[in-house]
Amino acid sequence: MDLLRLVRSARWLTTSQLRTRFFAHATPDAARRRLRKLTADRFLLMVRQDRMSQALFTLGREGKRTLEGVDGEAITLERKPPAHWEHFAGMNDLRLAAELAGGLSCFFAYFELPGLGWNHPVIPDGIFTLKGKVFAIEFDRGGEGIQFFVRTKIPAYRSGLDGLSLTAVLIVTESTARMESLARAIGTVQVPFLFSTLSLIRRHGFLAPVFFREPGGEGVILV
Repeated sequence: MDLLRLVRSARWLTTSQLRTRFFAHATPDAARRRLRKLTADRFLLMVRQDRMSQALFTLGREGKRTLEGVDGEAITLERKPPAHWEHFAGMNDLRLAAELAGGLSCFFAYFELPGLGWNHPVIPDGIFTLKGKVFAIEFDRGGEGIQFFVRTKIPAYRSGLDGLSLTAVLIVTESTARMESLARAIGTVQVPFLFSTLSLIRRHGFLAPVFFREPGGEGVILV
């Protein structure tokens, strides 16, 4: 049930992401066999975009029926992986890191927030509550200019989100150079900004000192 609920929320997860979350102590082959069984029994639907890519999994018909019977909420099945896959998959890597940290109360990615009635002037890539502290995530893959990011995102965080007290905004990038450039451009603002890279979080998790307040600074932990 935990696996089905995670797949429902995350929409699409790779073989390695599911293994990280549910089969960490199993061999890769054992994890693949289990996922094939869940697919054969229609709890999951598997899609492979090409021979060189990992299999992708979403909720299947039996998984939908099971969750609707237990949770009582209608579910719309996915059939096609989303566009901008690298950004989407990176956000689910961060979702898994938050889950594995322990003490996670909730995690909502950008594609879930509109359904929750989100009406703030900025839509973060993610919002989660870990050990009673609320964090926003901005996952930046470097597709936009530094100044565009600062101009479109930072004023809303600086003004604050009504009814939502953020402990910090996490800026996660794919390279150290991009992380440091954003840190310098954002500077010091009232809402704390913490910076890290996706590879550091994948390797060490959210509870390690892999977040930085400034370029060249000492790493800090979230909670």
